[in-house]
Amino acid sequence: MKMTFRNETVPVVLATLSLAWLLSAPPAAAAEAKSAAPSTAVSEALTTVDIRSTLIEKLGTDALRIQVAFSGETAILTGEVTKSASQGLAGEVALSVKGVKKVENKVTQRNAEGAVGATEASVKNVALEMKVKGILLGDIGTNALKIEVEVVDGVVSLRGKVDSPETAKEALTKTQSIKGVKKVINLLG
Repeated sequence: MKMTFRNETVPVVLATLSLAWLLSAPPAAAAEAKSAAPSTAVSEALTTVDIRSTLIEKLGTDALRIQVAFSGETAILTGEVTKSASQGLAGEVALSVKGVKKVENKVTQRNAEGAVGATEASVKNVALEMKVKGILLGDIGTNALKIEVEVVDGVVSLRGKVDSPETAKEALTKTQSIKGVKKVINLLG
């Protein structure tokens, strides 16, 4: 089969094909953006967990009152510490975490006399909470963003609504397998 085009027809065919291609691009880009949004949210949540875990590891009890938010490449630290050294170190510690390019360190120092002394147990509870959150984010993705994790003396409470009973079961199984978890209270809906 032989196709012949007159010279004036070729530009029309090319223009038509180009228009069809241009019109098809936005839906593909929109689908890509939709699929990228959850992975971005999970990635940012994982980085937040990493920052918080590293702060607790490096600063101990002084990190318990530091709140962390992460967006794009920026970590925002707020809260109070009792040691003046911890105030500056918090920013440096956050910068040491992979993916963090900038830190807004809004941490303030509070006098030690007014602070309630945090115990070694509370540091362990928060560290285990960060570990559970990190593992759940890595294993069940965006559904982990819907789960509240609370730890008291190795007893982990999972609360929230996930997409399916299978996801809830997977979150429960993963949490039970984590070293340091003594018991899991399943409050997932």
